[in-house]
Amino acid sequence: MIKKIIVLLLFAGASVIAYSQQLIPMDTAIRYGKLDNGLTYYIRLNNEPEGRADFYIVQNVGAILEEDHQNGLAHFLEHMAFNGTKNFPDKGIINYIENIGGQFGRNVNAYTSLDETVYMLRNIPSSRQSIIDSCLLVLHDWSSFISLEDKEIDNERGVILEEWRTGAKANRRMWKESNKLKYPDSQYAKRDVIGDTAVINNFSYEALRSYYKKWYRPDLQAIVIVGEVDVDEVEKSIKQIFNDIPKSINPAERIIYTVADNREPIISIVTDLEAEFARIGLEYKKTAANDEYKKTEKHYTDLVRYSLITSMLSARFNENTTKPDASYVGAYANYGQIARLKDAFQAMVVPKEGLEKKAFEDMLVELERMRRYGFTADELSRTKKKVLASLEKAYNERDKTKSASYVREYTGHFLDLEPIPGIKWELEKTRQLFENEITLEELNKKAQALITEENLIVDITAPYKEGVKLPTREELLDMLIKSKTTEVVPYKEDIITEALFDETIKPGTLLEEKSIESLEIDEWKLSNGIKVLFKSTTNKADEIQFSAFSDGGISKVKKTKDLPSAYFATDIVENNGLDDFSAIDLKKMLAGKVVAVSPYISSYSEGMKGYSSIKDFETLLQLVHLYFTEPRKDKEAYASLISQYKTALANVESDPNKSFRDSVNWLSKNKHPRTVLLNTKLIEKVNQHKALKIYKERFKNPADFTFVFVGNINKDSVKSLILNYLGGLKTTNKKEKWVDNGFRYPKGKNDCEFEKEMQVSKTSVYYLLTQAMPYSFENKVHLGALADILDIRYTESIREKEGGTYGVRVSAGLTNQPVEQSSLSIQFDTDATKKDKLISLVFQELDSIVSNGPKEVDLIKVKKNLLKQHEENLEENSWWLSSIRLYEEDAINYVEDFPVVVANLNGKAIQEIAKVLLKDKNVLSVIMKSKESIKQ
Repeated sequence: MIKKIIVLLLFAGASVIAYSQQLIPMDTAIRYGKLDNGLTYYIRLNNEPEGRADFYIVQNVGAILEEDHQNGLAHFLEHMAFNGTKNFPDKGIINYIENIGGQFGRNVNAYTSLDETVYMLRNIPSSRQSIIDSCLLVLHDWSSFISLEDKEIDNERGVILEEWRTGAKANRRMWKESNKLKYPDSQYAKRDVIGDTAVINNFSYEALRSYYKKWYRPDLQAIVIVGEVDVDEVEKSIKQIFNDIPKSINPAERIIYTVADNREPIISIVTDLEAEFARIGLEYKKTAANDEYKKTEKHYTDLVRYSLITSMLSARFNENTTKPDASYVGAYANYGQIARLKDAFQAMVVPKEGLEKKAFEDMLVELERMRRYGFTADELSRTKKKVLASLEKAYNERDKTKSASYVREYTGHFLDLEPIPGIKWELEKTRQLFENEITLEELNKKAQALITEENLIVDITAPYKEGVKLPTREELLDMLIKSKTTEVVPYKEDIITEALFDETIKPGTLLEEKSIESLEIDEWKLSNGIKVLFKSTTNKADEIQFSAFSDGGISKVKKTKDLPSAYFATDIVENNGLDDFSAIDLKKMLAGKVVAVSPYISSYSEGMKGYSSIKDFETLLQLVHLYFTEPRKDKEAYASLISQYKTALANVESDPNKSFRDSVNWLSKNKHPRTVLLNTKLIEKVNQHKALKIYKERFKNPADFTFVFVGNINKDSVKSLILNYLGGLKTTNKKEKWVDNGFRYPKGKNDCEFEKEMQVSKTSVYYLLTQAMPYSFENKVHLGALADILDIRYTESIREKEGGTYGVRVSAGLTNQPVEQSSLSIQFDTDATKKDKLISLVFQELDSIVSNGPKEVDLIKVKKNLLKQHEENLEENSWWLSSIRLYEEDAINYVEDFPVVVANLNGKAIQEIAKVLLKDKNVLSVIMKSKESIKQ
């Protein structure tokens, strides 16, 4: 009895301690509540994007709750939610969303994981209350009124099997097998979401209905509505619409599964014939915080600490990969959830082939270095700056935060009590922690405690091949023991004292200034020939994006033997760093700044792209100047980069999908000798000296370039900076054009069919239809509309009616480089026995449009969606960059002309574009079939 009283007192004391902690507040902008039936709701007014809203229903159930005879049915049920509900029979939900301008996949979708299932209606027009009520009715039906008709269930079996087939790749197979070894006897070892094909083929209708009835109930559901809505009205509607769902009586317990502790290390080694490279990981399991603790500020402080620790350790790993003698080419550290009741401190490296054992040893050394000596003051200072810069940017953009971002936060809060205090509180709290509480000494103690001997998992996945020398279980255990006594020195780094940019530049002058009223952009011509275009937007409060472009590109590289070096030139330059600074030096110098610049060389142009905050705009221009003037040769950095590529590509040929992609690429370019296929043979032909020479040649004359700046930018306030860093670049009067090297689509009928050994049998089909066509804005829009209409038709006929594939990917294009030509590509995976019928359906749908034009209902859906997307695009700075470039290069005015062209789009236009496309019957087919599966 006394013992029992002591236990009760201990628990009572723990309770007092937990509740005495300061609680994390909930953002007051959230309308949060629960209905009497247990349904939780989150509502928030948000005007980004304007006139749109997101409607989600979050189910706190997933594949983890399936019984063995239901293996895969949580995911199957998710599919069935789109095949008929009480108020939206058959494909009523998809049809409704398409009729208001949405797209299946983009605007209406869902996902299932082990622990949750989430349904979403995204970016839905919210100007009419009737639309809002209809979307709430969809959520209502998903909650408790999915029809689950026998016929629809049987029709969906084929779709699920094809999704299983398409996703049955090496990484998924290894993940599934690893879980069995890592988490023995747990639900996490038994379930993989997609499920068992035997169950999918044969489960009874009642098995699915039983899962639905048992687990889809209001006490396990949350409604999340974020967007431009009347919060009071939405709350009122939720209470009315969901009122007919009764509170569950004697509901089944929603078991929260965990994974067991382990005293001795668990060793998991899994190989696969189609794996591309090895991964070696360590997991140090931790008991997850309980629900009461998660509500406290102390828990938030823990999350910040773990973020700092893993960021600093990842930076060390990354620095190691730049050394030519590094045993691994990629690595990271993370702290996060592996199960609802288990967290883990994780570290992972990607070893160079043949150095798997050495990579594991080196990872252990780095972890031991952290355990013994912790981190340095400079490392912590840099990382704090990066964290604060990210939070400050989010705070500055708080009025422009996308609804989807809030939805993710509220989903996490419902499922796992992730804090949702709002960005203002997070920024203020983090500043306070950095100033007063999180010190280097206590952080190093926290890092030390992460490395434990118990609850350790070693996880290795790798290709099954002779050249991969994986350590044995015994060797791994021996290395773990020895790491505790091995000689390790503290981390040391050279302190960078030089400024990023200290060159004195003679500024240029502004020769000419004009406005382009239709796009509301300003144009400057600088004295050195550079053209600068400005588009001021309010899409983001603290963002400036830019692009720079010039004609030429790889087309200007004359010798075919130099193409590999040209292909990797900008990767080499970025990896080498700038001026006297290595890439690692630059990362350290830019800590705390929101800025990025990246050069590129494409087929017919070269340029740069990037972004910055307002205060870091000068740094952006400095980086641009240096990329033009100071690319750096670095033998060690180059060797490291080539080693990384060799590791990534060492086993890529074992992936049948790579063979398929290469075949498509090679044949669609008509076997042109300048076609570049990414493989180890290509890497062997790369030369740093040649790559840098090509880069300098492409960027030697900035006068060839047009710069476009979009965002919260005032051209007058940045004038002196532009004239200095861009106007001060040395140029010549020489102008270039790209070169026509003879790339053309193949003419006539061309067929390629080949076999490839696969672990899971499938047939991959690709069709390319091409035709010479005038390059015009109307043709461009019409081709895109044709592809969208075919997407609708194939979803209905091939996916839903036939159950023949998980999805048909359709895309169209029109180009004027090197000549005016159009293309339409169609691709899908399927079972070998269904291939011929599906191909027949592909061309039946095309022939129907050629003969009769599109169905009016499909055309109306596509037009509404195109106009809806256009309205959304106007609010994206990245879209403005590409649209301004189109205007500059091809005189295409998307802003003014697109709505007009779409409004005038009719069935006759779609019919005519299809006729032109098929006129000369230029059709390329690539079909990859599987040989009999081979076993390890």
